[in-house]
Amino acid sequence: MLRATCAVLASALLIAPAQPDVDAVTFATAFRAGTGDQYKNRQISGTGVSFHGAVTEKIADGSTRTSLVITLGARTPDGKLNPLKTWDDFVAAERAGTTVTVALSGPNLPPPPASGPTTYQFSGVYDGQVRTVMRPPQADIGSEPADAGPCPGEQPVNAKGQFYCVPLLTGATAKPVPGL
Repeated sequence: MLRATCAVLASALLIAPAQPDVDAVTFATAFRAGTGDQYKNRQISGTGVSFHGAVTEKIADGSTRTSLVITLGARTPDGKLNPLKTWDDFVAAERAGTTVTVALSGPNLPPPPASGPTTYQFSGVYDGQVRTVMRPPQADIGSEPADAGPCPGEQPVNAKGQFYCVPLLTGATAKPVPGL
């Protein structure tokens, strides 16, 4: 009887359609609103720009690898999201505290070229982890916007600057999108 029940359940799982990927903008917007956990353990996919460049990430075994911070756009007062393409637009959005961002961690993320901001198509799983991101020095706003401050438990040591907390997508993959 137990074998038959397990066989039926296994068959049902094989037949059941996989959950579709969650759009990164939908997810990041929910994260900023404090409701990102509804997407926990779901695949998040989207397109965005790496303005921060490569970030060296130290992993548990003591080795390092590249991780990326991807900016999806900037929130407008009416709740829409404007894509950011230039460094100046990014700095202005950072200064205003309106950027919508995710961080990517994965074993094979490509390092961004040194030529400037790069657009990526990406995918990863949100498992509840977060990453503290530093605003660029050019975006120093003098006071803290509502979303400012490092992630809980991630207070940078001896670091000056302004920080904010973004969701971390693990097992991430990313590929540059030419021409965007």
